[in-house]
Amino acid sequence: MGFAYREHPLGSPSERERRIVSIASAPGWGALFEQADDPFGEPRLVTLAAWALVEEGDRRTRLVGLVQKPTLDETPAGTFGFADEIEGFVGYSNQGPKTKPAD
Repeated sequence: MGFAYREHPLGSPSERERRIVSIASAPGWGALFEQADDPFGEPRLVTLAAWALVEEGDRRTRLVGLVQKPTLDETPAGTFGFADEIEGFVGYSNQGPKTKPAD
């Protein structure tokens, strides 16, 4: 299992101004989040909807996972966001693409 961890603290200046340049599929990839009720347990894996190539406010580009945000009072169901901007984000993991065995 591969991991990638965040480079910037949540809400850092480089995450405030972003522009999506391109989107690509992310088969087998997920975002890892600490579980608030069990900070010492295994991180929760949330499947990525896609990878987004984003341009930061400082004109640098990087790849960021897109996930469906949890439904909260201020967030309607079905809203997508950058994984690294959601509370508890710790990194990415590749679980490999899911395939159906041959009959």
